[in-house]
Amino acid sequence: MLLNRIIVGAILLLSQSNCAITLEAGQKGQEAFASREYLYIGGSYVNTSTGHLFMDQMYVEKLSPTAPSQPYPVVLIHGQAQTGTNWLNKPDGNPGWASFFLKKGYEVYIIDQTERGRSAWNPAGGTSMSTYTAEIIESRFTASREYNLWPQAQLHTQWPGPGLMGDPIFDQYYASTVQFQSNTVAQERKMQAAGSALLKKIGPAVLISHSQGGLMPWVIADVVPDLVKAIVTIEPTGPPFIDAVFNNGSTRPWGLTNIPLTYSPAPTSLTAPLQTQIIPTNSSSLTSCIVQASPARQLVNFKNIPVLVENGEASYHAVYDDCTWEFLVQAGVPAERLRLEDVGIHGNGHLQFMEMNSDDIATVLEAWISSKVL
Repeated sequence: MLLNRIIVGAILLLSQSNCAITLEAGQKGQEAFASREYLYIGGSYVNTSTGHLFMDQMYVEKLSPTAPSQPYPVVLIHGQAQTGTNWLNKPDGNPGWASFFLKKGYEVYIIDQTERGRSAWNPAGGTSMSTYTAEIIESRFTASREYNLWPQAQLHTQWPGPGLMGDPIFDQYYASTVQFQSNTVAQERKMQAAGSALLKKIGPAVLISHSQGGLMPWVIADVVPDLVKAIVTIEPTGPPFIDAVFNNGSTRPWGLTNIPLTYSPAPTSLTAPLQTQIIPTNSSSLTSCIVQASPARQLVNFKNIPVLVENGEASYHAVYDDCTWEFLVQAGVPAERLRLEDVGIHGNGHLQFMEMNSDDIATVLEAWISSKVL
């Protein structure tokens, strides 16, 4: 398979450099030079009891290398309680993935999701905000070995430092955690509108998403499929139809999302659009998967969009990201699966792009992107 060849090539790249791009805690790398612009996309005026407000706009930051050399830009989509700062320098002071892709010649677009960060929330809009406590961040993202909430948690070694309150690196990261829209249906709809408007403005792009941000390539590409060249989804919200690890409630009736996607044949029910079946697991470290009953309806707008589903070895997503990939393949999406341990990259948790070996990971992902869009 093509992915196997990419994996071999990436391993060779890493071995030839003796993984020299992996930085130990305390080391500092060099940021990429770039020109910077910003814009707001989408949104409209609404009349409130106190006057007009502009709502549902999305902040977009464009970073351009001195000499762009790639045919398509990347759009970086952050996760829950986060902003676009995720992709800039890491909390230990080292360069992040924005610098990595700039050095590779990509134009980089970094967003703040609607009603997040520099994308204003309308307090008169009838929705509420939430956020994450430091204990949630520790247990799920930065110090999973201390909490041991899933089987792979003890493998986490790549966060720079203990990942606990009071550590300067943890505190720097947690200070960037922000409030977020509590209504995921509203968020998916707002991001579908703003994200598709962005691609209509800038042209075709590669979407790189993380966690809750992984919902957004599905809803965006479904309405502008010709403008999405590839999707790299890093530990996307999942698994299909149900939550896992921290709770097990039913959700995402459209499989990947809470709002409708385009299937063929078209579902006849909006409340239970897809019939399902369970694929049981034989492993105590994995969850059983819920996929469509056969014959599966097809995600027709994704048939020409390459998708890579990737997760870290020690993340809670290692428990269930196979299910997301299984669902995509069954629905006719040209999706490939990458577990970082399969390319010799070990010890990563959910915030892999902030961890010590983040450039090792980006090297593998960029090799896959290059193979798909050149």
